[in-house]
Amino acid sequence: MTPSDKVIRSSIKARLIKSFIVAILIPSIVTAIAGILMIRQQIYDQAQVRVTSDLESAKEIYSNYEERLKDSLRIHATRMIVYGALDRRDPSGLVDEMERIRKAERLDVLTLTDASGKVFYRTSNPSLLGDDQQGDAFVQYVRQKRAPVSSTDIVPREELLKESARLADQALMDITFTRMAGPSEKTHITAGMIMKGAAPVFTADGRFVGVLIGGKLLNRNYEIVDKIRTTVFKAESYKGQQVGTATIFQDDVRISTNVRNADGSRAITTRVSAEVADAVLKLGVTWRGRAFVVNDWYISAYAPIRNFSGKTIGMLYVGTLERPYRDILWENMYVYFGITLLAMGLVSIIAMMVANKISKPIRAMADAARKIADGDYSQKVEISSDDETGFLANNFNNMVSELVRAHQELREWGETLERKVEQRTTELKRMQAHLIQSEKLAGVGKLAAGVAHEINNPLTCVLTNTSLILSDLPPDDPRREDLQNVVDETLRCRKIVKGLLDFARQTKPQKQQLDINKVAEDVVTLVRNQASFQNIVIRTDLDSRTPTVFADADQMRQVVLNIILNAADAMPQGGEIRIRSLFDEKTNQAMLRISDTGPGISAEIQDKLFEPFFSTKKTGTGLGLAIAYGIMERHKGSLKIESTLGHGTTIIMALPTDVKSKDD
Repeated sequence: MTPSDKVIRSSIKARLIKSFIVAILIPSIVTAIAGILMIRQQIYDQAQVRVTSDLESAKEIYSNYEERLKDSLRIHATRMIVYGALDRRDPSGLVDEMERIRKAERLDVLTLTDASGKVFYRTSNPSLLGDDQQGDAFVQYVRQKRAPVSSTDIVPREELLKESARLADQALMDITFTRMAGPSEKTHITAGMIMKGAAPVFTADGRFVGVLIGGKLLNRNYEIVDKIRTTVFKAESYKGQQVGTATIFQDDVRISTNVRNADGSRAITTRVSAEVADAVLKLGVTWRGRAFVVNDWYISAYAPIRNFSGKTIGMLYVGTLERPYRDILWENMYVYFGITLLAMGLVSIIAMMVANKISKPIRAMADAARKIADGDYSQKVEISSDDETGFLANNFNNMVSELVRAHQELREWGETLERKVEQRTTELKRMQAHLIQSEKLAGVGKLAAGVAHEINNPLTCVLTNTSLILSDLPPDDPRREDLQNVVDETLRCRKIVKGLLDFARQTKPQKQQLDINKVAEDVVTLVRNQASFQNIVIRTDLDSRTPTVFADADQMRQVVLNIILNAADAMPQGGEIRIRSLFDEKTNQAMLRISDTGPGISAEIQDKLFEPFFSTKKTGTGLGLAIAYGIMERHKGSLKIESTLGHGTTIIMALPTDVKSKDD
């Protein structure tokens, strides 16, 4: 054995080891990077979804304050002492009552004008009377519409001074320099942002005699922002710093906030970043994203606050501290890299062992091949194992005599393998599509269950308390109508939540022998006289020879009902629905073909129709066909769509008729 042979033989093992290491190193690095990026995106996406939901909750809280202000003014305007003073043109009896109302409702402004809009009584400054409020948008609205109103407004300093110097001083703010804020020549603000409302005052005989005006100055008033924080964020903290924050902006200046400066004080008088100001104040759109807020990074959302005429005058902000999400990301990165490095170490050790085992018999065959090349055809390779290496050695020994036959066999095997691969590929594609749809339904089902349970508790609380209040009110109480609307809308929300829970639970079918013709007839009888089917003709062609199936009757009716309702929705101007039953002997399946004469469905969206929450309608949850798909899947059946734009749609239900499912 020459030294060159040793180099060649030793290089086989080295190349195998290098190949193993490279083969694991590159995928490991790529997988680690892709995994980290995916984890980062998922973490920030989840944070942004939460903040978007938090913003909607904050807007609802802010809106509730406005509605409560309007309702309280409407109620107090009906008091005899209020309309009696206006009717007698004598304010002497209003002093104690108006002050009591102002304190009870925690108002900064409570003013009464006469029918012409002139101030009749001003609670905060009783000595100033007679000034004309006809130009006030709220007074104009009430005088014209004779209805209460509430909104947010900017009140100039001179109007605040009419109420009290204290309010004018409370609104006065020197603007603080803030990082990332846009250029501005403003150094201070003098006007105040007020949540304001007005209600008409009528006498007992229905004469309009004046307007009751109330307002709450938002500058340096932290009631609303602290209510948002405790309600939405549950006062969570992270490493001593509050996680969730809320702010009310007057233009781009914080006038009420629980965002803190470095010294722990509230960061009022600071400004918002230029990017957010341009989007919300100039374009009037909601801004969502990662934003630098005073002295730290937050996952934030900003919504415009508009005045009575629809002009953007400020912003409502909610944000959650980015640091907890960033720390979670780093922890995941460390774990991910640790697992990757450990896997690479283990694979390297295994690679060395495998390379040594493979290279040893290969060297023996190389020696034999060299001797055969020199003309010694008596070489035989010793077969020392019954694994793949032994099999290779045995074929090496017989390669000359078996070359032609082996070539023929290999060609035949190649053709067979190609056919099997093609068959298997088709089967795998079908299974993959089925698994993808099942995973989507399972994932969305878990999400829907979680969301539904989270919503159901507050809905139940709202419904219970509203019903109790409604039952305590006398029949002629003007609030009954509003409370009844709350009850009705809450019941509608509960119905939507029930739909989500029904989708998520995926109730196990209670199967029995079932005639699908009877199912179709039951559903047609149910819907035929409904208002939405007045202009729709339903025709049936049910074959009595169609065999029975083993299925849950109620769930099958639900599937047929969902399909027929979707067909009716597609034909608002009327049309025809055709229901036909038949038996497919090739597949041994009973079928229902439900066709409509609607506009049809484009090919681009047909594959999405069975996905949860996908809907082509302006209203609805998009769960109908997804639930139907899940029911058919649990019955080992299928739903298929045949549709062309302009030529209607046909949905085919297919159920096996021969044997019961294994899980029955």
